[in-house]
Amino acid sequence: MKKKFVGIAIVILTILATLTGCGQKKENDTLVMGFVPLIDGDKLVDSVKPLSKILTEAIGKEVEVFTATNYVGVVEAMGSSKVDFGIIPPFAYVLANKESGAQVILKALNKHGESFYRSEFVVKKNSNINSLDDIKGKRVAFVDPSSSSGYLYPGAYLKKNGIDIEKDIQVVYSGGHDKSIQLLLNNDVDLIAVFEGARSKYKKEFKNVLEDTKVFAYSEKIPYISVTVRGDMDEKTKEQIKDGLLKGLNSKEAKEITARLFSIHGFEEATDSDFDSIRTTAKLMNINLEK
Repeated sequence: MKKKFVGIAIVILTILATLTGCGQKKENDTLVMGFVPLIDGDKLVDSVKPLSKILTEAIGKEVEVFTATNYVGVVEAMGSSKVDFGIIPPFAYVLANKESGAQVILKALNKHGESFYRSEFVVKKNSNINSLDDIKGKRVAFVDPSSSSGYLYPGAYLKKNGIDIEKDIQVVYSGGHDKSIQLLLNNDVDLIAVFEGARSKYKKEFKNVLEDTKVFAYSEKIPYISVTVRGDMDEKTKEQIKDGLLKGLNSKEAKEITARLFSIHGFEEATDSDFDSIRTTAKLMNINLEK
């Protein structure tokens, strides 16, 4: 398991080097909002500019955008006070909290008004996989060892149900949810673990994906995307940001932007304990958050 995370350490070192050129934190009347590339990084910069204008007005301070090539980049930037707050995945929040005391203030909502999502296990329609016992010996595609919906939660689901990931299945890492779907459609794997609704999201790229595949099982609930502030922020500024974000991000215009870009349909207040399942799942999957 240790070998799978060596790459993450390399990424951290690379991003730390990159961040040295980002400059020091802006003056107090300017806030820096961090994003991970939940969509193509180049498109994201332009796409979130209208959002930064909305938040500038709602918070009362100018909001600038910082995008990283990887979620670790935002984690490290908050730790060094180069980013004031970030819209980041749940695992990234847990890492930021552990590393620099970053605090979650909001959590995202899906189109049903829920602050969670799930992983889904997908097989071909004609698959002979009908129970968990049928998975043994099969080729299973995960997305990436650091992906909550593409590895951590589906992996934990298998372990809780008696499947030894190291011995009972043949693991493949695809590098993307869409790439996992491609592997399944090409019969390169027997089973994939992707975020709930991935088949619908990529149905334009894969015309017959809904007809040719089916959902086999679901993972436990996964906390949704967080809004997290840096750990050394004073309480007055944190409350100012939280109040402004609740107003700005829940406006009709902002919801249209976040729904289109990230499938986020609003935000509500959050506490650290909302993300405890990330910690217990990481422990079950033998992930050392200290590293």
